[in-house]
Amino acid sequence: MSAPGLGLAPGGESSGEARRITVLPFFYTAPVALLIAGALLFRWGALALSTPWSSLTLALTHVVTLGFLTMTGLGVFYALASASGLEGMARPRWAHAVYYFLVLGVAGLAWGTSHADSRPVFLSIGAVGVMAAIFVFRAARALRRAEQDGPVLGGLRLAVWGFALATFLGIWLAHGHGGMRFPGLRSLWMQVHLSIALLGWLGAMLVTASLIALPGDFGAAPLGTRTGAAVMGLTRVGLFVPFVLLLYTYFGADTSLQARIEPWAAGALVPAAAAIWLIHPVACLYSLRGVGPAPGLGYWRLGLMLAPLVFLVALSARAGSDPRLPMLFGWLAVFGWGATLFSAVLVGTVPRLLGPGGRAAGPGLSSALVSRVGLGLHAGALAAGLVGILWVSDAWCRLAGALVFADAAWLMYGLTRLLLESRPEPASPA
Repeated sequence: MSAPGLGLAPGGESSGEARRITVLPFFYTAPVALLIAGALLFRWGALALSTPWSSLTLALTHVVTLGFLTMTGLGVFYALASASGLEGMARPRWAHAVYYFLVLGVAGLAWGTSHADSRPVFLSIGAVGVMAAIFVFRAARALRRAEQDGPVLGGLRLAVWGFALATFLGIWLAHGHGGMRFPGLRSLWMQVHLSIALLGWLGAMLVTASLIALPGDFGAAPLGTRTGAAVMGLTRVGLFVPFVLLLYTYFGADTSLQARIEPWAAGALVPAAAAIWLIHPVACLYSLRGVGPAPGLGYWRLGLMLAPLVFLVALSARAGSDPRLPMLFGWLAVFGWGATLFSAVLVGTVPRLLGPGGRAAGPGLSSALVSRVGLGLHAGALAAGLVGILWVSDAWCRLAGALVFADAAWLMYGLTRLLLESRPEPASPA
């Protein structure tokens, strides 16, 4: 695949095969995690969507954020890095180690938090720690040795930083769920951890994916250089400033000073939120105006339109006292904005990125059909979850779970077919 001006380099047949072997476990597993999330939500109902402090809510959230969003994000990272010519990123052995440790970490965290059992939580801490160390070290080394540069590599660098910071905070917070005392402002740590994970890691990956999806999947104008630079710059500010303030309140500030620093740390997240949930979606929607039907386009438009709503609900949740607002924010940000856009990448960009020479999937199963049916199921699940949260309705929450399950099952079927059809044809014998 080649994308002039974006820092992508065309790869040969051998590199394309290595890329597929490296990333396919991530893409095949991501819908399975969403399938499990739907089953859990159907079983738990409103108990999982009533308060952000519920252990069931925590388990469900991480099945989606780690099992679906991060699993997809890592696969996309490896695919883009390999296509960009980064040395060593298409080596299956190390990528598959990251994959297996991530699976173990998700399973341990979900089981341990939902059953109030510290042993699986500490198993998860170890697995996620090893996974993050392998991924961050190898990704950082490959990016540092890159012979070319461009917006795509810049986005990947930012994503690695976001991943590292979010993982560090998550591991530190997980010790509290393992029974250890947490001597800090736990609510602030959770807020900063979630925000950095959504904006710095997942947001940076989605911005990077949009750099190739807009021109490559839809024939739309790519993001302007100044717009992309503004998004990346504001995201960096919203990444590092709250992280530094958080560490200062934990290690260097007394208890009385912590309370005064908290609003500054929370407010420092606003630049990244504005970049990812306002500037980027508006620029992308403007670029996509007048574009004809294409696989994944409906997902992209829905996810981008949800982003400003996520920003507004985030501000309302911070300023208000209604306990439903944090749940509404989490549902809209994780399943609405994040899962919708990553579904767009899976059904639209990934088959083309992994196809021979970056070509689209074969004619067997229409990727447009996969996109249309999946988008309907996804939108229905999103709407049912919103009703369930706003009316604290167990029946609607269980309906949302059933629809998430159906959405994931269709995505798993459609994605499997599309990935099989995008395989390179075997070389004819000489």
